[in-house]
Amino acid sequence: MKPAIILAKYLGPPLMISLLVSVGCATPPKQQPTTVGLHCNIAWDKSKDPKVTVYQLTVIDQSKQPKKTMRFIPADTTKVSCKDAGAGHEGLWEVTVQSCYNKTRCSLPTEVVRMHITAK
Repeated sequence: MKPAIILAKYLGPPLMISLLVSVGCATPPKQQPTTVGLHCNIAWDKSKDPKVTVYQLTVIDQSKQPKKTMRFIPADTTKVSCKDAGAGHEGLWEVTVQSCYNKTRCSLPTEVVRMHITAK
């Protein structure tokens, strides 16, 4: 397995999300970005709150000019490929997840997970 990052943050009373950039063993958060391949996945723990209907997944391309991409993912899905999330090329990326009751009412985002996507 490749290295993985797992971050968890309490997002309000009963909400908690762990964010995993599927890529294998734990590494220290906020230090060096985890290096992953082009075929990586982003996964998170399902919310225990039955009112959550979607997750807001945000990826920020840190290459050259920062560019933010947000996707709403149905609540029954807790894993997407990096490419489907908007992180489809080599470079430095930041990822956060929020649990949402609807597309306008979301929890605070998880702490940022940094990853470096490389073809090597």
